[in-house]
This record gives sequence, structure tokens and C-alpha cells, in this order.
Amino acid sequence: MGKRPEGWQSYEAALQACPGALRVPEPAQARLGVILPSVNTVVEPWFGRVVQPDVRVHATRMLLASEVTAEALRRMDHEEGLDAAVRLASCRPAAIAYCCTASSIVQGLEYDRHLRQSLETATGTPCFTAVGAIIEALQALGARKIAVASPYTDAIDHAEKHFFEEAGFQVLKAANLNISDSFELASPDARQIYELAGRAWHDDADALLISCLNMNSQEVVGLIEQQLGRPVVTSTTATLWKLLRSAGRQDRLQGYGRLLADH
Repeated sequence: MGKRPEGWQSYEAALQACPGALRVPEPAQARLGVILPSVNTVVEPWFGRVVQPDVRVHATRMLLASEVTAEALRRMDHEEGLDAAVRLASCRPAAIAYCCTASSIVQGLEYDRHLRQSLETATGTPCFTAVGAIIEALQALGARKIAVASPYTDAIDHAEKHFFEEAGFQVLKAANLNISDSFELASPDARQIYELAGRAWHDDADALLISCLNMNSQEVVGLIEQQLGRPVVTSTTATLWKLLRSAGRQDRLQGYGRLLADH
């Protein structure tokens, strides 16, 4: 073993002598894995910002074409999904979320169940899909009748209504923004999302669902819940909630709706 330089201090003494020094973070108590379409600019920044300091979020990406179509989503899933999951599993996350709502919507409930099983088989890690998290979140809130808002095209909006009805929910009303560019799904601002929610709402609904993991819907959940007096579930909030719970975390996050605050 080489000799230390003369005057070499202990780590603790060196920190005291240099208070501005960067400190190595404490080891993570939980690692959360997310598989993202390549265009997603929402999940990593928000998840990483709101989780506790001892939680780390690790991501991998699947290439998605610029136009949001059923064929592009299928191609992304079938050509890149499992390989992305295996790569991500190598950093040993406690759980993995497959973070694309629309890809399951256009391929149906049975496909979504098969995808989850395939992901777990390939990785040996607890895995779930975004729509699986949404379904569990709505059930946790006791919602059976829902209103649905999304940035999607009319075709995907129609498929979404059918998907959640097949999953056992009654979709009373829906509204969408008809955005066809996959990157631009993240472009609606808080006012636009808030107004979209108002157009989608039905007074007989138990809850409002705002779908798409590439839209910053989580930022207006509290405001919308205050207006409606009913819970609001988004793809982003449901997925983070399920990730934390799957990793054995009971962290409660305030400011993003009843799901993350109370369940």
C-alpha cells in the first residue's frame, strides 16, 4: 500500500477544513427504475425532485417516432421494451415502471397484463405498467365512474375510453387536446391542463383521470381537486405512487393530490 502524503488529514478533518467541499451522497435506501419513451421530458425531472433524499430514480429509454400513432407505439414496445428493461435491471432497482400510458391503451388490457409478466420474467424484478398503476390508484380511491382528460389524438382518446371500460370503469366523459407530435405532448402549460380538466369533467364521476406521462398534469392536481371536490389521478402521480409502494416506501407527498398524500 502506498504511503499517504505528509500532512494527509482524515476525511472528517478535511471536511472541517474545507466546509464548501462536495460530499458524497449517502447510499440509496431505495432505487426506482423507469423505462421511458425517448421523447419524455417530464418523468425524470419531477420524480427526482419530489422523492426523499435517500431514494434514487434511474431511467432508460426506448426510441419513439415523432408522430404518436398506434403503429409507432407498438414498434417501440416490441423492438425496444424488453431490452430496455434488462439494461435497467442491471442497476438493481427495487421496482421498475414501464412509463408509457398510450402504448398499453392502443394494444389492450390483455396485452398490458402480458407485458407486465414479460418484464418481470426478463428482469427478475417487480415490474408494472403505467395503466396498471392507474387502475390500482383508481381502485384505492374507490372510483368506478371516471372522467378522462388527455393530450392524445382523437384515435388514441377513443382507444383509451375503450381500454378503461374493459378494465371495469364507466367512462362518463372525455376530452383531449389532439396532439400528434410525441415530443409536444409535454407542451401544455398549467392553464391549458386546468382548462382541459374542466372540459373533461362530469359531475357524476367519482374521479378525474388525466393520462400521459409526458404531460405535467401533476402540477395542477391540487388546484383541480379543490375545484371538483373529487380526487384526480394522473399517469405521473399514479406511477410514482405505485413505484414507491412497490419499493416498500410509505412516503406521503403533499401538493400533488389525495393519492400521494393519503394512500
